[in-house]
Amino acid sequence: ARCPARPPAAARVPRVDRRVPAVVRAPRSSDHLRVRSRAVATTTRRRNVVLAASADESSRGDESKRRYVNFTGFPFPLVPFLSRRTVVNELVKGAVWTLEQEQGIGFDLGVSTNVRCTIVKMRDGRLWVHDPIAPTGECVEAIEAIGGDVAYVVLATTQYEHKIFAGPFSRKFPDAEVWIAPGQFSFPLQLPPQFFGIFPTGTIADGGMPWDNEIATKLLRLPSLFWGNYTYCEAAFYHKDSRSVFITDAAVYVRDEPPEVIPNKALVDLGAPDGFTISLLRALDFRGGRALPGADVTRADPDGCAKVGWKRMALFSLFIAPDAKNILKPDASFAGLAGKFVVSPIVYVIVFQHYRKEVLTWVNAIGRDWGGADRVIGAHFPVCERNAIKRPGIGGMFGAAMTNPFDSVRGGGGGGS
Repeated sequence: ARCPARPPAAARVPRVDRRVPAVVRAPRSSDHLRVRSRAVATTTRRRNVVLAASADESSRGDESKRRYVNFTGFPFPLVPFLSRRTVVNELVKGAVWTLEQEQGIGFDLGVSTNVRCTIVKMRDGRLWVHDPIAPTGECVEAIEAIGGDVAYVVLATTQYEHKIFAGPFSRKFPDAEVWIAPGQFSFPLQLPPQFFGIFPTGTIADGGMPWDNEIATKLLRLPSLFWGNYTYCEAAFYHKDSRSVFITDAAVYVRDEPPEVIPNKALVDLGAPDGFTISLLRALDFRGGRALPGADVTRADPDGCAKVGWKRMALFSLFIAPDAKNILKPDASFAGLAGKFVVSPIVYVIVFQHYRKEVLTWVNAIGRDWGGADRVIGAHFPVCERNAIKRPGIGGMFGAAMTNPFDSVRGGGGGGS
């Protein structure tokens, strides 16, 4: 049997599309806001990623400029070992700058202070550098930003923690003259400055310096100590145009606030009762410290810990081995030093008490000839502005500084005994 023939096209039944038609609505005014919001959010996320990457790159760049490797030091290695941040301050506009880095003793004791290099722009635009610091990339860039060729690199002391940087620093500025304090020494072998990479143009003297027209010099050179193995020599300078006195270690000005370059983390850890140094002090029962009360702060109060940490750090830096009671509760001993211009107790004990006459002759000459100075810039601790000290004039300040520093802290139980 045959299949029936297909009906003609006109007779076919049309197929019905049973899909539900989409509802078409008029665009709302908020639609473009949603689209724009999503676009802005996407752009913001991309921008934040770019900024974060840029910040990370900048941070890595800063860190690379701070690299400086140093594992030497006797009897304590000098820290930081691998990286040193440089803080720049313009003290006298267009004339005097300071560059500061952190410097401390090793063994993770958290004991640091600032070490300062001072730069003077001379009248001809060249630079005079006092007590150079580690010549990191960041440090060298800061000096280049000041502008002017480095004419003189001046090592004003015989002390190791300053001498260690003179050679590397001078190599960064090979055209500069290098002038060093006389009496340079090394221990246990007596080696010439050239062994440490220092190739001096000459030694510092009271007169005849190439900068005499602008910067005056007064030299303190004391007889050798410890069977000829240790010599203390320090030159003080007076920059006439800025009325500034420069010293190295002879005296310090102590303030309530720590130097900017000291990491806050180190201050908090030294101030906290469970910090490494305080825990070690108690574990070893250092000077009977195990049973003594501590400062009334905890890590829950980081600002309080930082304040206590700075007081402890200052006492450690100045006395090296203070009484445990003064470290655990440092307020009274620190108050005896704060706001004062004093000789560093460790310098007094090791050197100045043995040669008081020579030191006072030097101090009196500074007061007589430079008594109108506006500030004293040391290599450590804050700069001492004249208006910050009650005693009139630089002569009065130095005269007070050269007295026994332990007298200032005896009200707090003795800072170093």
